[in-house]
Amino acid sequence: MSDFSPHTYVAILAGGGGTRLWPQSRRRRPKQFLPLLPGGETLLGATVRRTLALCPIERTLVVTAASQVEEVRQTVPDLPEGNILVEPIGRNTAPCIGLAALFLSRRDPQAVLAVLPSDHHIGDEPAFIRVLAAALSAAREGHVVTVGIRPTRPETGYGYIQVAGPDPAGEAGLYLVKAFVEKPDRDQAAAYLSAGTYLWNSGMFFFSAARILRELRTHLPALSDLLDELREHPERTAARYPQAPAISIDYAVMEKLGTGRAKNDLDAAAAIRVIEGDFGWNDVGSFAALADLHPGDPDHNHVLLDPVGPGDGGLAPKPVLLRSSGNIVWASTGQLVSTIGISDLVITVTEDAVLIMPREKAQEVRDVVDVLSHGGGERYL
Repeated sequence: MSDFSPHTYVAILAGGGGTRLWPQSRRRRPKQFLPLLPGGETLLGATVRRTLALCPIERTLVVTAASQVEEVRQTVPDLPEGNILVEPIGRNTAPCIGLAALFLSRRDPQAVLAVLPSDHHIGDEPAFIRVLAAALSAAREGHVVTVGIRPTRPETGYGYIQVAGPDPAGEAGLYLVKAFVEKPDRDQAAAYLSAGTYLWNSGMFFFSAARILRELRTHLPALSDLLDELREHPERTAARYPQAPAISIDYAVMEKLGTGRAKNDLDAAAAIRVIEGDFGWNDVGSFAALADLHPGDPDHNHVLLDPVGPGDGGLAPKPVLLRSSGNIVWASTGQLVSTIGISDLVITVTEDAVLIMPREKAQEVRDVVDVLSHGGGERYL
């Protein structure tokens, strides 16, 4: 599949901090820029490479923080300089997407865009491209579309999408969204899994630039007013953008478009559509997720070795794991990591920080980041 529409664009959101992979992921070099995929590919690089099947690099936009522009340039050297859209300050995904839609609407009033996170891994890329092509096709018809992932476990780290039923227009593979649901507790996640009508929220969205700007006008007028000002005076972006409301696109718009939240019980014209995706999706949202990306040894230990200079192929030394099983080890220094008789731990070593925790606690890394943020540990972030 190749460039199938001259008005198709991809907007990749690459400004996140990736705190759940601290200390490997830092503010200036968060997880999307790390060589954590097999072969040393970065998540951002893989995202751009995949989307070239949908549109050329000239119509790929990367939205990032000012402090990460150089990382984007190094990671995607073929990206035109004008296609790096810089947020003066992070204000969550609604302002970020609004800024991208404004930028593209000036370039092409008929622009239809796929908004994709920069930090997800896709196992089955041909299936992924087929789903994205279908989502973009529906977006060209005027719909707002998202992709939901069929749950395989009672996951508490993801938001969910409740499906209302098939698209009444009869378009194959499209369903109406009833509601977006916050991250549940364990019991609620188990109930969602057994119900069979809930999908994981992938954070991928598809719409025309004109449609999302209209929705922002309706549901978040404060942001819409600011975008209108920036359309006329782009030179004010650095000064005015920090005043944008800090809110996610899910809260600001998507939750308002579910059929269960509409004024009518089934407002099919306005409702968001969802396509179920089954393509080996992994949001790499914790160290535990790395086990799915890197093969384990006979004892189910999973090892990542970063480039560190001269040595064993220029990589960090291979750990010595004696009578140890089920561990995830990520080494980014020349120091040798060795273990004896331990199981099911995450061990990650950088030049200035070491983190050790049970794999089952992988979602709690942010607690360390919070302590450092409020306790004088800024230099480690």
